[in-house]
Amino acid sequence: MKKLFFCIGFYLLIPASIFANDCEYIMDNNRLEIIINQIHNQSEDMRKLNIIKTYLQRLCINTNQMVAIMETFESKEFKNEFFIYSKEYIIDIENYNQLNKQ
Repeated sequence: MKKLFFCIGFYLLIPASIFANDCEYIMDNNRLEIIINQIHNQSEDMRKLNIIKTYLQRLCINTNQMVAIMETFESKEFKNEFFIYSKEYIIDIENYNQLNKQ
């Protein structure tokens, strides 16, 4: 019975590790422009955040791109939430940390 639970757990965890974002794909400026236009078409910050979270599951960004995306949010609460969420998807963490100190 223990082996059965182990096997089930193993097979459930494998797909999660296969699809994890390891920053092999970095967002280019054309994609950023498309995403920002898509975000601007949304009226609620929650929808904007959900859209960018979906993209970040597949793409990583640099700090300048993060700042550009952050500017699309109207409320400070969602800007902060995105800032914290995006940390694991930032490719130039040194620049991110500099912003975090300000």
